Amino acid sequence: MADMTITDETGLDPADDFVHEPPAGVDRWAENIQWNVRDKDGLGVMWHMGTMLGDPRLWHIVIAVTQPDGTVHSTKIVAPGAGQFGSPNAHLATITPYREWRFTFFGGMVDVSQDQGATGLTPDDHHHSVKIDLDLEAAYPVWIPEGSTQFGDWGRFHHEQAVRVRGTVTIAGETHVLDGIGHRDHSIGPRDMSHLRRAFWGNGIFESGWGFATMLGEYESGAFQRAALFDSAGTHDATMVRWTDLTAVNCEPTAITVELDVQGRQVVIDGRIRHGMNFTVSDGAEFCMGTDLARPDRYFLTNFFVDWTCNGEQGIGYLDRGALISLLTQGQS
Repeated sequence: MADMTITDETGLDPADDFVHEPPAGVDRWAENIQWNVRDKDGLGVMWHMGTMLGDPRLWHIVIAVTQPDGTVHSTKIVAPGAGQFGSPNAHLATITPYREWRFTFFGGMVDVSQDQGATGLTPDDHHHSVKIDLDLEAAYPVWIPEGSTQFGDWGRFHHEQAVRVRGTVTIAGETHVLDGIGHRDHSIGPRDMSHLRRAFWGNGIFESGWGFATMLGEYESGAFQRAALFDSAGTHDATMVRWTDLTAVNCEPTAITVELDVQGRQVVIDGRIRHGMNFTVSDGAEFCMGTDLARPDRYFLTNFFVDWTCNGEQGIGYLDRGALISLLTQGQS
């Protein structure tokens, strides 16, 4: 395992990899985590957990499972906390801060097609029994996008980390082994994603072991962006030179290019969208499954796994592109 030492520069403490006590008198305070993990075939799990603005004893949790054939299962839970992140039946536990975690889920999920997810909020339907047991470990040290704490939509204290995963996903009695990679983030503080116009949050790890992460937010007043490349020599700050914005609620375009300037070296990463899920953000913080076309003023996200390539090398990862619904078309497919 790579050295995960938390340096003074991060401003983090081992206690920060656990749930925080909500401070008194801070408007719109919330704690949020986002994880995405997948294997090379397309079996993946993504989950977002956040405390409710009106009552931080409650967590809103959305989880989606993707299968290699393109089938997507998803669910939403709003429930009391269980000591660490999430609820008793959808729970992330820190084992060793910044090094090891465990995610477990047992509950029901509905099937969600990409067309359905892009044309409305996800309706209630028949639920499959789904059980998830994942052991997670750090692949690289924590990365903090410099300057991200200035933006309330990301929360204060935002930090990210590439991870590796091993475990099982059991759907309707059939167990699948998941052995792959992923990425996580964690933030606390005032949160209001309604200030965002667009965002681009992508990450991945390649066959030889190197990885990357990008973070961009566009506002009326301008844009904020940071990027990094991770390899055996350490973390290298980068700048996003070019990227493929979201244009439609059905996750178009599906061919992606990210160009990074890594301290004078150009790195061009091409990607192809695989499978995933749309989420609409209610009240600037709570994730809802699907796309609320009746509320074009709302911000929404396309959370999809991606197959990446760079100089002939294959990689796998994830891309979260979001925008105000009013800025997007319905798409062609």
